[in-house]
Amino acid sequence: MGIQVSEFVVEADPDAVARTRGALLRSKRRSAWTTAVGGCLVLGIAVGTTAIAGLGLVTLPMAGQVVGGLILVADSRRQFTAVRRMQATWAAIGIPQEVLHLSAAGLRCRVDVAPAPCFLPWPSVAKVSLHGGRLFAVELAPGVTAATPGVSGLDQPEVRRALRRRALRFPLGSLRRPPEEIDRALTAFTAGRLRIH
Repeated sequence: MGIQVSEFVVEADPDAVARTRGALLRSKRRSAWTTAVGGCLVLGIAVGTTAIAGLGLVTLPMAGQVVGGLILVADSRRQFTAVRRMQATWAAIGIPQEVLHLSAAGLRCRVDVAPAPCFLPWPSVAKVSLHGGRLFAVELAPGVTAATPGVSGLDQPEVRRALRRRALRFPLGSLRRPPEEIDRALTAFTAGRLRIH
């Protein structure tokens, strides 16, 4: 397929996106509840031990247990807040029609938890690959940041978290175009520099 068009759009599969979002929310809620329950158990044990031993016999390990329990409870609160923020973002943006938009200028992509798309000029993309047959990954070139000329959207907190491994990842099942078609488009728009590995 010789691509003679000015753009190539990879649409989102709404059902697959909804399933992925649901699974992610369930996983994050489970993690938050586990952390909250663990923190409360640690606090309960520390308080119970202190009550039995008497306040005068509070030891450093008991104080450490209290601090550990408080840290877990605070972390669970942070996790619940992140879940609510994610739900609010998804309610506001809905399911975007497109995930990837390739053109001669570069790649516009939509990280699902971010409110706005990102744009990466082709020189800012180092590699495109498939991971385990399930994830489509776009790796940034060394030194590329939100301040790189032409780049936009990388300064969003959700994108910064997604870029901890210097790659933006997209579930392959949420893309309506097969990897072979995306590969041909990449090859055409980058004069063969980028291919899916």
